[in-house]
Amino acid sequence: MRKALLLLTVLSTACGGNTSGVSSAEIQAFNAAALGVSTAAASYGTQAAAMTSTATCISAQGAYDPQARPKVLEMQGMGPGMDRGMGSMGHMADRDMACAANAMMAELDRHAAIACASAADMTANKAEAQQHVATMTQWADHQMVRSNEMGSMMGTGMGGMAGGGTTTGHCVHDADGSYTMLP
Repeated sequence: MRKALLLLTVLSTACGGNTSGVSSAEIQAFNAAALGVSTAAASYGTQAAAMTSTATCISAQGAYDPQARPKVLEMQGMGPGMDRGMGSMGHMADRDMACAANAMMAELDRHAAIACASAADMTANKAEAQQHVATMTQWADHQMVRSNEMGSMMGTGMGGMAGGGTTTGHCVHDADGSYTMLP
């Protein structure tokens, strides 16, 4: 019986199936959502650098959030399945894709609450926007690295997917409700 189960697993994997419970299309969609957040954040960063008034600040943030938020929501929905897939492939320490998506949403919410708060000091508004962009870019890069890692482990030839680096830290949900990227 054990030999038959092993044979079925090998055949399933060889014929394009997988044992992770996550399809290559799901991994590609997750990667695309992370890339979408990164792209939106980069654009927002460019706009933030040129902000000259509270009105331009509000306009830039108001255009950015509806671009990024749906992508983060998509990753939040897919994250638990991605984590289960990582676990089923023996990468327990890399099961943090849901955590990172939640960290991204917490950062979006934090920024939305304080963006453009200074009516008199655009330097403070620009600094807040740039800090937000750096944080979102770090989390988005993490998500792209993780999804590339999953694609590679599945042998799906997904090395061409968008993704920043080749290594990443690990998302931790801290006791105070915040999120941290640990090495």
